[in-house]
Amino acid sequence: MFKRRKPLTLFQITKQLFWPSMGWKRAFIYTKHKLIRLSGTTHSIALGLAIGTGVSFSPILGIHFIQAAIIAWVLRADIFASMVGTFVGNPWTFPFIWWGGLSLGKYLFGILGINGTGHIPDDFSFSIIWDMMLHDPLTLFLPWMLGGYLLVFLTIPISYPIYYFLIKEAKIVKEKAKEIAAKRRKKSS
Repeated sequence: MFKRRKPLTLFQITKQLFWPSMGWKRAFIYTKHKLIRLSGTTHSIALGLAIGTGVSFSPILGIHFIQAAIIAWVLRADIFASMVGTFVGNPWTFPFIWWGGLSLGKYLFGILGINGTGHIPDDFSFSIIWDMMLHDPLTLFLPWMLGGYLLVFLTIPISYPIYYFLIKEAKIVKEKAKEIAAKRRKKSS
């Protein structure tokens, strides 16, 4: 009933993911309303958002959606909410997330007495990092994996209560708005 006359191509769908035709502000507001209207429990929605937030700390880019969906499915959380939660990781936050994961991993490697972790030069650039990843991937990638996935599992329980409170309050506001609308309809009848 509400389908497009001419379905979007795969390229158009992909383009919409990275640059919405309606604009970022409207897309954000639309996503917020869609989250509030989800029929799942407050727990499943909040857990889905927390899983997505946590997964955005994982160092393996390109599969955050897949990781979030699988973990949400296993834990019986809302899959759509988990995918929305992955947007915590974005071009503005990734440098801080990556730095945190790598620093935590290098710190843990130092505590465990494991040598061989790479040192990032002070005047680093993308080409230097890329060269290090190609020629000696374990010096950077292994500590980054350890620290990144540890941050995944630390972030989920920290962000869950925040999302739970926000979703709970949004649902309360939504129910109050429904009651007010019902009273107005009753008065006008």
